[in-house]
Amino acid sequence: MKRFALTMFCLLACLFWLPFTCVEAGPSLPVEQGSIEIRTKTPESVDLRDPAAIAELKRATDFLTSLPRFHVKASVVYDVIQEDGRSLQFEKIGDVFLQRPDRFFADVRFDDGRWRQAWYDGKMLSIAALTKNLHTRIKVPPTIDATLDIMENLFKEPQPLADLLYSDLSPIDQLALEADVVGDSLVNGRSCKHLAFRGKTVDWQIWVEQGNTPFIRKLAITYRQEPGKPQSVVLIDLWETPDQFNASLFEFIVPPGSQWMKMLMPMPRRIEKGGQP
Repeated sequence: MKRFALTMFCLLACLFWLPFTCVEAGPSLPVEQGSIEIRTKTPESVDLRDPAAIAELKRATDFLTSLPRFHVKASVVYDVIQEDGRSLQFEKIGDVFLQRPDRFFADVRFDDGRWRQAWYDGKMLSIAALTKNLHTRIKVPPTIDATLDIMENLFKEPQPLADLLYSDLSPIDQLALEADVVGDSLVNGRSCKHLAFRGKTVDWQIWVEQGNTPFIRKLAITYRQEPGKPQSVVLIDLWETPDQFNASLFEFIVPPGSQWMKMLMPMPRRIEKGGQP
């Protein structure tokens, strides 16, 4: 998705880098505590979007886009489907520093040892693959959102955290054909509201912290139309909203010994004996 394309996480986008037959409505099936209602027969005119879920989502996204700057520390667990149909799980962790409207820095480490950093200063996107001593710079648009789109195309791999970095998060609401409040939930000990959404090709769940600061603490995306229905899960343990960042944080300095490369990232591939792109 561009934001749930939705090609997808698609920032940092660099980074680190949503069905229906018209039938007569029937009674709802009973459900267990903590599960969402199962709808088996619904006329086309029935709204499958629970207003409470949409309102809670809007509360979280409005709050997030109102922040002039923030720092998040997150982990991303994601599936990579192999040629033989097996699903292998991998992980990456990192920090993202974002300052609207045109600055961000991301530092990402993968579980296979790769280490990647990205800088955006409103004019250039700089990427360094520190484990390979390679770097590149690309001229990009003067907005974070447009630059995140470019990063999604560059990396060709799920970037779910990037979906929370856009200045306009309204597509998250607009892409939802179904919306439900699953219930109350704890994420790393924090009280959250668990929301579930369905779009044409992607399902996603969001856990919104309760209280005056509705930070998104967890995000899970399932790509239903992809072979094996891979999933990406983001856990955000740290949110910081400082009054300012040091300007040097967003300035790219070539790492010592690094070589410039025109194409830093290869096209995604599957490892014959199992592995990640």
